[in-house]
Amino acid sequence: MHDARIISCRRSSLMLREEVCRNARWGLVVSMYPRLLGIAAVVFGFGLSAALPAGDVSKGSWKFEIDRRDNPMLVFYDTHGKTIFRIYCGTHFETDAVYPGAAPKQDNTPASITIANGKTQMDFAGFTYLLDGPGSEGWPPNTTMFNQADLGYARDDPELYEDKWHAWEKQVFDFLDSGHPLTISAEGKSYVLPPINVPRWRVRFQKIC
Repeated sequence: MHDARIISCRRSSLMLREEVCRNARWGLVVSMYPRLLGIAAVVFGFGLSAALPAGDVSKGSWKFEIDRRDNPMLVFYDTHGKTIFRIYCGTHFETDAVYPGAAPKQDNTPASITIANGKTQMDFAGFTYLLDGPGSEGWPPNTTMFNQADLGYARDDPELYEDKWHAWEKQVFDFLDSGHPLTISAEGKSYVLPPINVPRWRVRFQKIC
């Protein structure tokens, strides 16, 4: 498994002297907060393909679901019921998102996305996959999926699913559950998801996984 660990921190001029990059891992950095979701969706939407209109994304909804194998997931659906972003716990802990950058020439291409919550941002290293064949029906057509397994830990890492892994999982959940819009970007293109508004999703997720 590709185990890229991007460790970088910097200050934001908007955060004054507040240090928010302490103990960062896989790229916890400071970013600018998109103050108005409607404006941000339009601005960042210019970088999207026609297959992923900004309006369809910004007006979508968050849901907590359990699949038929009793695996929990937090999912953001666009207005057509297509998956844009999800955290899923099955055989692996999966972070999936529509990749806003260019389509790869082949599946399993190393890539990364940046997610910003208005106070900080995190870089997630993983792989991209073309969504144009069987099994892609739940995603927007003619798009690319980004996937990171196990929060970037290698499958043979002795720390996987141990205390340090769970501490990092908590940091990621705290980051996502900030109450602010989430900007997902790669290769200079971005889209914005509204704040997560699913009651008790973390408790329900971690009760199962």
